[in-house]
Amino acid sequence: MEQDVVLEGSTVKQQYNLQSLQARKKHRQSGFTLLELAVASLILMVGVVGVVQLVPASQQSNLNNRVDTMAMVFAQREMDQIMQQPLTLTTFNDSDGQAISLGSVTTTNTVFGGPVVMNGTTASISFTAAAVGGYNYTFSDPNDPAGAKYQMRWAVISNVNAGVVVSKRFIVGCRRASNTNTMILSPAVVDTMVQK
Repeated sequence: MEQDVVLEGSTVKQQYNLQSLQARKKHRQSGFTLLELAVASLILMVGVVGVVQLVPASQQSNLNNRVDTMAMVFAQREMDQIMQQPLTLTTFNDSDGQAISLGSVTTTNTVFGGPVVMNGTTASISFTAAAVGGYNYTFSDPNDPAGAKYQMRWAVISNVNAGVVVSKRFIVGCRRASNTNTMILSPAVVDTMVQK
């Protein structure tokens, strides 16, 4: 009988050891190894660095869009003031006190101001050529705390018939200038015709 008890005891002990071994294996497999943790951290860091690199590009794009929008607003505002003037006028002062030349009342189909560049059938103001006196000015954005500077240029083409101005074409361009007064973005251009 003692052997049976011993056998039963060793059988019970073997079963206990087997269960303990299985439990240790399960416990050992339920976590991450240090190597797995390092690889996961590396992958996460690559993703974070990728996202962080997008932030400055996004901010620059946002600034460029704001600058383009402001340039268009300024060009349109100037165009609205020019269009309200009689065709026989050669100069006027806009709402900011700037002297604005309105071209010739005697010469027909000649560009005054600009300089104008044609892209196919579309006219644009060139900001790479020297500015024409009386047809440009530089100003600071009053709403920008950094005092961003913009340059406004325009051109006028008069259509004169028998000494009477019958129409004028106005091309107004505005573009932001950098602190060194070199242009950094393409201009916003507004082009319209006013007839009597």
